[in-house]
Amino acid sequence: MRNRRSGQALVEFALALPILIVLVAGVLELGRGYSFAVETSDASRDAARLVAGKTSTTNGPGLTAMCNLVKADLAAAVASANVACPTQVNHAPPFVAGTDYTAPAPDHAVVAVYCGTSLDCTGSVQSNYNSEVDVFVYYGFSDLKVLGGGITITGSSRATTAW
Repeated sequence: MRNRRSGQALVEFALALPILIVLVAGVLELGRGYSFAVETSDASRDAARLVAGKTSTTNGPGLTAMCNLVKADLAAAVASANVACPTQVNHAPPFVAGTDYTAPAPDHAVVAVYCGTSLDCTGSVQSNYNSEVDVFVYYGFSDLKVLGGGITITGSSRATTAW
């Protein structure tokens, strides 16, 4: 009689185990996705602040400096070579994948920026003061296909220029 019960428990465990594994994998993937969402959001916020900022002797820092900052912010999640930036968009958001920027491949990031009326986000004090700057960081999240795969995580930020 005892062997029969332990056999029944083993069968029940074998039936429940795949469900438990999928649940645990899904929770882990959600956690990974959330951490990438926080990183892309932080990178876009830092980039917008940098591009909108100005010192007393210079105009805005430009897109190259912004790109380097985004690469540094995303270094823990994405290899620097896998960050495509910047794509300058000539209109205010929303941006459309395939039209305004190239959709990111899995484990790659794409940066799209709108610099208001400025070319290269450098601006000048007189003409572009209090202009809008929008920075979007798109990350191609490659999950374990538990959540469907091929998810694009977006971080965005808007700042007002001081130049």
